[in-house]
Amino acid sequence: MTQAYQATPEEMTRAKWPHEIFLINLVFNHILVFASTFGVFSTFPLMVLIVPLTSFAITAYIAINARKVAVGNDTAFVKAHWIVANKRNTHFMWLLTITCIVVGGGFWLSQIMGWSKITTIALLGGIGLLPFMVSLLVLIVMGNDSMYQARHHKFPRGTTPPAESVSPSNV
Repeated sequence: MTQAYQATPEEMTRAKWPHEIFLINLVFNHILVFASTFGVFSTFPLMVLIVPLTSFAITAYIAINARKVAVGNDTAFVKAHWIVANKRNTHFMWLLTITCIVVGGGFWLSQIMGWSKITTIALLGGIGLLPFMVSLLVLIVMGNDSMYQARHHKFPRGTTPPAESVSPSNV
């Protein structure tokens, strides 16, 4: 159960920020940019690398700022949202790393073994990209839920607010 908290508009903005950046990475970068770069794959095959490189840059940004917020003087509400966003961000970074290794290794293997284009796309899409995309959709739903919680003055699930921040009507 989430706990209500009377956050100021500035606190809500700071609490929403990591979730917004995370969702921009997931939705814009991994869905829209990936679809557009995949469309030009036959002409510019290295263009697809824009997606993971941008994603690693965004995940590094979230990880670095989460550490700064953790040691900073932000409120427990803001820190809790950064902690949750960073935790999901770390899981996503591992997921992206594993997917890049599987797809890169599969592409390399297909070149060595002389697989046809259809076989390569089917195997890499089914083994490498499909589990990633399903996980991506789950993370998008979770990110939207975190945005909702930040907007509605709620601590994220799994974090405990300090006793003085919870109003008596919410106990």
